Amino acid sequence: MNFDDIYHKYHRIIHYLLKRYYVKYNYDEFYQLLLIKLWQLSKNYNKNSNICLSSYLYQRLNFYLIDLFRKENLKPEIVEVDNLQTPQITSINTEITFFDYNDISKILNAQELAWYNYFIQGYKQFEIADLMHVSLSSIKKYKSSSIKKLTDYYFKGE
Repeated sequence: MNFDDIYHKYHRIIHYLLKRYYVKYNYDEFYQLLLIKLWQLSKNYNKNSNICLSSYLYQRLNFYLIDLFRKENLKPEIVEVDNLQTPQITSINTEITFFDYNDISKILNAQELAWYNYFIQGYKQFEIADLMHVSLSSIKKYKSSSIKKLTDYYFKGE
């Protein structure tokens, strides 16, 4: 089978996969990459294999698309600092902008303050639960109550 026949018969797999993963932004680029991969797979397909061509193409194209998504997420976003425009702040109230640890320690209870300290250090919730010897649901309650208290204090002025 030549590639034109394969293309006419199986190009819908590419459209299906792109719609399945809700690709809208770089649709043409992903389509082109998958089309190239379809061509490569059609060359590499073993006709004596137990797997039918459609299943082979679907599975390989699906995993290739997932790999492309992973590569897209790993690309760093490049921002040129010279062209970056920063907003000018005319007046700023320094009393409100800086979180004072003394205020935080007065607002939060001991468990919430311990959660806050671990959270600031970069621990994940399950790690904090292990360190504090409490359940994960307790950590979630500490988190939500801490955020509520700090939001009320700093943004609502309560």
